[in-house]
Amino acid sequence: MGYLDVLTKTAVNQMQRQRTRIQGKKVLTENISKLKSLSAAPAVEGKDEINNYIEPVTIEYYIPKESRFANEIKYLYIELFDPEPKNDSQKEIFEFFKKKDEPIDVIQVMNQFPKHLTYILDHYNSMMNMYEAASMAFQEGMGENPEKVKKALYINEVLLKNEPTLPSLEILGDHVTYNINWCVRFLNKNKIPHTLEDGTVHFLIERHRVINERRNNPVDDRFEILAEIYLEQAFPPSIEDLIDSVELENLKEFS
Repeated sequence: MGYLDVLTKTAVNQMQRQRTRIQGKKVLTENISKLKSLSAAPAVEGKDEINNYIEPVTIEYYIPKESRFANEIKYLYIELFDPEPKNDSQKEIFEFFKKKDEPIDVIQVMNQFPKHLTYILDHYNSMMNMYEAASMAFQEGMGENPEKVKKALYINEVLLKNEPTLPSLEILGDHVTYNINWCVRFLNKNKIPHTLEDGTVHFLIERHRVINERRNNPVDDRFEILAEIYLEQAFPPSIEDLIDSVELENLKEFS
């Protein structure tokens, strides 16, 4: 048995011991009582519910006494935190759109703040078609077709992958995160179903964790359990990841 074979075998055994599902749909756990004790949804109502992105998490666990598997859906509520402007230009833009309860539409920024027009065009030239499409979707969504905000949301998910950009750092602020939050709240208010990419959900989870830690808020066990299960579902460990995590001490018996 070669060295790589040993690592692979050890990694597979570790997977089996962890009882984590490998293909990203369900998570197995031996702590049935802990999972069953979690409420389907937290005690969040009204405006607070609107201020959360809600992700269903499917859990599978084994019931030894009944010799069967059971599935349950729990809802992971991720509170939305808006970014804060860092300089005077960002504050001016944020305050303008916040007062109107509107997204920070880059096309509207250029219309309302022409002093930034050339700078934004120079840096966003290759992506301007996406900002124009997002602007159109925002305007139609706030008008007679609220469903269009979903399109704006998905465009901003793509734009998030290019951040941070110089206009964001120097003029606009973290407008993409602000817009994603705005879209989720708008869709929640209008009871329009929507889903985010796994990468965006991961981003929101980490923002939630970082901001709560900065504010010294107590750890929410329910959130952390469901967030970890969700991340295992969305980003299941590969053989390579597990190989990297195996301590060399565990391989001595094969030497």
